[in-house]
Formats: sequence, structure tokens, C-alpha cells
Amino acid sequence: MRKMLFLFLFILCCSLVSAADFEIVRADFDITVGENGVCSIRENLVYNFFEPVHGVIREIPLDNEEIEGIRVSEDSRVVDGGSYALIQIGDEDQLIEGIHEYSIAYTLIPHRDMNAGYDEFYRDLYSTFDESVNNISFSIAFPKELSGEKIWVTAGPYGSAEQVHSYLNEGRIVSGRVDQLAPGEGLTVRVEMEDGYFEYKDWSAPAFVITLASAAGLLALFVYWYLRFGKDHEPVIMPVFRAPEGLSPLDVGYLFDSVDESKDYAAMIYYWADKGLLDIEEKDESFILHKKAELPDGCEDYERNLFDAVFKNGSTAELDQLNIYQEIQTRVHPLLKKKYSKGRCNLFDEKSQRLQTVSMLLVVAFALASSVCIAINDLRFGLFAFFTLAFQFVFTLLLFWQVNKKLSSRRQLAFTWVLVIFITLLSTFVINGICLSAGFGHLLVRIMTAIVTLSITVLTALSAAMPRRSDWAQDILGSIMGYRDFLKNVEIDKLKKLISEDPGYFYHNLSYAIVLDLETEWARKCDSLFTQPAGWYHGSETAASFMFYHALSRRFNTVFVQHCAAQPQMRSSSFYGSGPSRSGFSGFSGGGSGGGGSRSW
Repeated sequence: MRKMLFLFLFILCCSLVSAADFEIVRADFDITVGENGVCSIRENLVYNFFEPVHGVIREIPLDNEEIEGIRVSEDSRVVDGGSYALIQIGDEDQLIEGIHEYSIAYTLIPHRDMNAGYDEFYRDLYSTFDESVNNISFSIAFPKELSGEKIWVTAGPYGSAEQVHSYLNEGRIVSGRVDQLAPGEGLTVRVEMEDGYFEYKDWSAPAFVITLASAAGLLALFVYWYLRFGKDHEPVIMPVFRAPEGLSPLDVGYLFDSVDESKDYAAMIYYWADKGLLDIEEKDESFILHKKAELPDGCEDYERNLFDAVFKNGSTAELDQLNIYQEIQTRVHPLLKKKYSKGRCNLFDEKSQRLQTVSMLLVVAFALASSVCIAINDLRFGLFAFFTLAFQFVFTLLLFWQVNKKLSSRRQLAFTWVLVIFITLLSTFVINGICLSAGFGHLLVRIMTAIVTLSITVLTALSAAMPRRSDWAQDILGSIMGYRDFLKNVEIDKLKKLISEDPGYFYHNLSYAIVLDLETEWARKCDSLFTQPAGWYHGSETAASFMFYHALSRRFNTVFVQHCAAQPQMRSSSFYGSGPSRSGFSGFSGGGSGGGGSRSW
């Protein structure tokens, strides 16, 4: 008996705690719908407060709508509640009790209708929380006549299909009355009209003209800039059988493709070994470097910093235990880049570099403006279009940047263009899908999208190719390409003579062949002329051909990349948080609980 009494008291206390401290004794809704679907709404709500409160918080649902022009009969402030507009009414320094009336007016601006084959008016007029609402009346004036068979007014819990009797006056005014809404119930109105009932302004034609003119203008400007300031002068290529004087493999690799790669740094080990500065020992599938001498005077600071980083732990360096990534990033790469980015040794013409920056900014601006033009009839979707175009720009720019760095084969160029075309088509497909989902994917918008995505690709290609190499850089490139052509195409008789005159000729050029991507060709071409092994290599295997050193460099480079030039692994942690969330409902559900309500404060 005591347990049952305790349970009864507990349930009673819970019900008292959750009960509302007010009720609405009368609610009148007056709505005027414009020809473009904009709704002007006035609410007159009469509250009966059972205990002293400051006022109420009216929650107005925003179902793909914007709210503006909020006017309240008393002091109030509006808070953005995401899918709700929260209107806090009352004075924090004053308490009220008993009967109190509020008048609220506002305008709801819907976005374009996305229903196929018909237009629709849908509104959850009011949904209760813990309060009850009595004597509800509503009047909704439409701009044109309606079909009385396609008007639904329901009241009750969420999902209720119970119809409320309504009237159609003058063929366009829907009105009705509900005696009471209990806690947890709502009142919903839905009206279906023929397609085109609401007249939305279509700005696609002027947006199309603006987009087409902008694309044509930018294309003409970029072509002029490229031909006038960006196109490289053809280098003078003269075959030479030795590397350019005064340039290490790291210098040659950077001057050849404008980037320092891991293989360029690994090639420096062979370069120093050939200079007699170190020996390479291969033991149990590991490589050990033994320093024999210091770098001579006159070496570049970045080369000296790299050498010191390799032997930072003493005169012996085991590659498996060595990582010089940070030293390369902070003490080598910046100095190398600085040398070839200023003054006489600048790789690129400064004016063309500035034009590249300007051109890329113009492409981004064109993508932003085009996103607005594509989604001009519903700007909510402009952000999605811009993100898609931005992805296309960045991805395409990276692809063309890689192609422009070095001499690419026809196969590499074809593969790059296949990827670029795929990204362009994908971007077009995604944006058209966004437009179709928004209900404005007609022919002009689809053509505009194709023009924009194609223009982004062409303009990005011109931007990537815009920097022109300086005259000095082209002269050096001519020497490097002449040397490269020699390594690639030298005749056996000529090579035989050079090796007979200098038995170490293969080793002198091996490090340069590595950075010029000719390592395999160089070793294969010289293999039949093998005379003696390198004095700087010690291992369990006997070097019997130049192809052995090719295989050695491949093994060495793999270890170097994995251990020496790899970014150290960093610990990371993830933080997960959770907070209160509020989920709503969309679509016509009858009675409904998504129409917003009131709370006291």
C-alpha cells in the first residue's frame, strides 16, 4: 500500500512540474499570401498566466523560409533558432499575471517551389507544448481562386488526419475555427494549386548573358596575357657531355622541374660519394654512410646544411635510424628556393608571376560570380555551386601545375587531360543536379553551367601556364636539356671513348641521371662498357655491371624516402562532443507538432 501511495505521489509531482503555467484563451491568425508566395501574417494571442512571469517566447517555424519585418505590440527581441525564429516578448524588470494580449506581425519569404507539377501552400499555424489553446480562428487570403477540393485543414497530435471544417470565401479565402488544442497538438493548413499558381521572377536570362560575357572577356584577357607575358621563350638546346658547371644534382633537379624532390636529395649521396666525401656500405639490407672528408669551401649553404644533417650524429650515419625531414624543411629547402627566386637567378619573370596571382584571383572571382548567376533564382544553392567550382579549380590547377613543371610524355599529358575532362564533366553534373533539386534546372541554367565549368578549366590551364621562365633560367634549362639529351641519346662509340678516357665517367653522371629521370636509360646504355666497380661502395654483393648500381640506387632511394625524408608521425587526438539538439519534421503530416508554440520566461 505504501509503495502504491509513493508511486501515485511521484506521478502527481511529475505532472505538476511539467504542467504549463499559462494557457491561451484566444488565438487569431490573419494571413495574406502574395502572388509570389510571400506571406504577411498577423497573430493576436490572448494569454492567461497562472503565476507571475516576465512574458512569453513565441517560436515560429521556418520551413525553407526567411522571416523579416517582425513587429510586436510590446518590448521584444528576436533570437535565431536555426529552423525557428524565437521572439522573446516581455520586460525582464517587470512581472505580469492573469490575462494579457500580444499582437505579432511578420513576413515569411519562401524559397522557390520544388514540387514537380503543382504549387503548394503549407503552414503549421500553431503547435502546443504543455499549454492548451482555446478559440482558434484563422483566415488565409490567396491572390487567385483555389480549388475547394484541394484544401486540407487538420488538427490533433502529430500525424493526425482528422479534418477541421473550413470555408472557402470568394473562391480564394480559406477560413475556419477550432475550439481547442490540447497539449502536444497542432493545427496545420495545406492547399494545393496548379503548377505556376505562384509567379516567381526568373532571372536566368540576364544571368546567362552576364556569365557568357564574363567568360568571353576573361578568356580573351587571359589569352592576351599568356601570349604577351606568359609564354616561354624556346631554350637553345646544345648537346653537352658533362653536367652544367657549378651545379650539384640538387640544383639541376630544381632548375629542371622547379621542385626539389626526395630523389634529388638521395642523388646527393651518390654525388658526394663520387667526390670522395663518403662511402656507402650495404649490410643486412641496410645502408650505412661513412664520412671521409668535409665539404670543400665555396659550397652553397643549403648543400652544407644537408651534409651536416646527414652526419648530425657523427661520422657514421645509418639510414634506417636517420630522419632529416625537419632539417630539409627548415635549413635546406628555404635556402634553395631563396637562391632561385630573387635577383639574377630568379627562375621566373616577376611580372608574369604577378599576373599569375591576379589571374588565379580572377578565376576564383569568376567562380563566385558564376555561382550567383547559376543560382540566381534561389541563392541558397549558390554556396553549393561555388564549393563545386572551387573544388574543380583547385584540382585542375594541381594537375596542370604538375604537367608544367617538367617535360611530360604524351602518355602523361593524355592521362592528365582525361582527368581534367572527367573533373569538368563531374562538376557540370553535380551543379546541374543541385539546380534540378532546387527546381530551376531549365535549359538556360544547364547551358550556363556547362559554359562556366568549361571556362573554369580553360582559365585555370592558362593561369597555371602563366609564369614565364626568366631569360637566365631558359639559358640554364637549355644547357640542362642538352646534357639530358646527351645522356639519353649518346651513341655507344662516343660513350665507349669517354669511359676509356675516364673509367669513372658513369659514376660522375649517375647522380645527375637520377634527378633527370634517366637513371635506367643511363645504366642500360653503359652496362656493356663496365670496367671497374665504384671505390665508394662496400657490400656483400660484387658489383659486376652498371645495372647493379641502378638496382642499388633504387634500393637506396626506397630506404631514404621511408626513413630519411619522411615526415615524422605525429600523435593526434580527436575530441567528440555532443549537445542538445532539436529535430523537426517536414512535409504534410496532419495535426503536426512542428508549428512552433509558446513558452513563458
